[in-house]
Amino acid sequence: MGHYPLNKGINKPLEFKGLVGTRYLFMLAAGLAAAFVGFIILRIVGVNIYLSVAVVLGGGLYWVTRIFGLSAKYGEHGAMKLKAKGRQPKRIVNRNARLFKNLKQS
Repeated sequence: MGHYPLNKGINKPLEFKGLVGTRYLFMLAAGLAAAFVGFIILRIVGVNIYLSVAVVLGGGLYWVTRIFGLSAKYGEHGAMKLKAKGRQPKRIVNRNARLFKNLKQS
């Protein structure tokens, strides 16, 4: 009787063809869905089909390469790190001396 290990991939990040992390997968799916909706809008407006296909394929290809590039460069949690880095202040400005008046030497 053979030994069959259960939960072999537990605590491993979700991976799809080199794309690591659920955030990147959701970003990829959202971008491709937006490209599809963009194609529908272009067709409803009446844009030439060849132009609309070219625009949507170009945008979709750009989005896919950008997401795969972000995943390769920053890893599983890189998207969250980039978002957090953008929300940090560049400098802290204090225009009031009240903060330093009550400091005591120990």
